[in-house]
Amino acid sequence: MRRWRIALFPAAIISITLLSIAGTARPAAAQQSERVAVVSRFLDAWSRGDVDEALSAFAENAVFIAARVTGPCAAQTPCNDLAGVRAQIEFGVGLHVCQTLRNVQVSGSLVTGQLEVRSDVDRANGVERIKRSFMAQIPNYKITFFAVLNDLSDPQTAGTQRVGVPLPNPETPCAGV
Repeated sequence: MRRWRIALFPAAIISITLLSIAGTARPAAAQQSERVAVVSRFLDAWSRGDVDEALSAFAENAVFIAARVTGPCAAQTPCNDLAGVRAQIEFGVGLHVCQTLRNVQVSGSLVTGQLEVRSDVDRANGVERIKRSFMAQIPNYKITFFAVLNDLSDPQTAGTQRVGVPLPNPETPCAGV
């Protein structure tokens, strides 16, 4: 009888350990929705002009590639630290950038999708909105890589390559979106 109780103790410890591990594991669908939420909170904060909240979505060693031809955070000179990412976000806030998530897909820690972007610069060039595709790597609930490209197959986005009749700026960046 005593041997039976002694053998039961390790079995109980193993069972409790396995149950505690199973109880903390999150299903893949929950992890996917959490990664989408990271991107959504980042874009919303940026559009509201909340630089600190937008920056909090990034890991310290994050790489950011903006949809710019030249300058900081362009493909040739990606930002690879929080100071560079902050400067890019502040630059966008100064242009009253409004970014609206239109489509998103998740595969593991990779989040991809499409955005509609509105800004003072685009409206000044007669373009209401542009379309962009993005890719974000989010392994542990912080963005470690974020890249954005203009979708030049979209006529309005391609129109950003030439100057048109200016459009009025709304009172807030995302007004009417």
